[in-house]
Amino acid sequence: MDAEKFFSETYDVARDRFLEAAGRAGGRIVHYAHPGARGPGGIALSLDTAWFGPEDATTVLLNTSGTHGAEGFAGSAAQLAWINTCGPQDLPPDTAALLVHAVNPFGFAWGLRATENNVDINRNFVDYSAPLPDNPLYEELHGFLCPKSLDDAAMQKILTEGTRFVERNGQWALEDAMSRGQYTHPDGYHFGGHKAEWSNITMHHIVKTELLRASRIGFIDWHSGPAGDGELIHLCFSKPDSAQFARAAHWWGRDALDPKTVNSMWGSRRPSRRGIMFWGLEEQLSPQAQFAGAVIEFRSAIQKSSPSKAMRASLLERWLRFEAGFDAPEAQKYFDEIREDYAPRRKSWHINVIRNALECYRTTLIGLGEWKHESLRAAD
Repeated sequence: MDAEKFFSETYDVARDRFLEAAGRAGGRIVHYAHPGARGPGGIALSLDTAWFGPEDATTVLLNTSGTHGAEGFAGSAAQLAWINTCGPQDLPPDTAALLVHAVNPFGFAWGLRATENNVDINRNFVDYSAPLPDNPLYEELHGFLCPKSLDDAAMQKILTEGTRFVERNGQWALEDAMSRGQYTHPDGYHFGGHKAEWSNITMHHIVKTELLRASRIGFIDWHSGPAGDGELIHLCFSKPDSAQFARAAHWWGRDALDPKTVNSMWGSRRPSRRGIMFWGLEEQLSPQAQFAGAVIEFRSAIQKSSPSKAMRASLLERWLRFEAGFDAPEAQKYFDEIREDYAPRRKSWHINVIRNALECYRTTLIGLGEWKHESLRAAD
């Protein structure tokens, strides 16, 4: 299989190809136009869905891409490959698939992780009527991780202050404070927002309108980023002793979900998380349906030789947003550098992403078919 043919160079091309393939395969397509944000050159942005299978299916695979915008290149390619390799024709009985393309179209279009408001969608699914999650150590990081310049002096200051922070608190505390999610600095890292983002609201609407009849929901949220070459990291956010976790382990293997496996593939102990979409959708669906699945990462970045290089993509995104602007002389070079972490153009990566994605779709759909039969036997 020519895996590279499924990858697109830009968001608008990826969107057009997704819609064309979904329409050709008989998918029911719905468009959710972004009300305000625009992409490069002023292009309109949209979150789009395609439904395959019976409208009254009681078992549904919910598959999202582009939650972290720049990571949508891999997720979109995976969705396109599934559609174009007869995936919709191979659905088990009474099973449908709802593919959501570009949860965060602004980030996808610009090649950045966060939304037009610098909000990390996977930190945005919290209750904004209640006190927001705290992240007390982030305050110490914000000052030195947000330089006005990215010159050698600024980078050296980051390294020096970061080393002092680690000496006081430990390496994991640094990684956790930076990435778990914070709700105090809109110009900072992994900002969770002060209200639900458009993508959040739209996803809740999709679940409410499209999944009303479903009683079993399988979930795959495609991501990319950790160092590697297209291997899958399964991040199941269900409680380890829950039936949902056991279900996901049955589909993908208990070893794949084991924290030791995940940490090894991630490259370190994984930080904690707040406000992820997985939990938000699980909570919304819980009164009516069983929910099982995972955030699944395609490993993509080249292994970095130093901590400063490892966090460079995040530094560049923030600097472009708040210090220099998207039209800065060096902007295109930095956009390309960010993309290389999340959507590299390596042939081996393309091959491994598509091979592993199609196998994941296959095992998940087999599992969904078995789930339905198990429920019927239990009812008898």
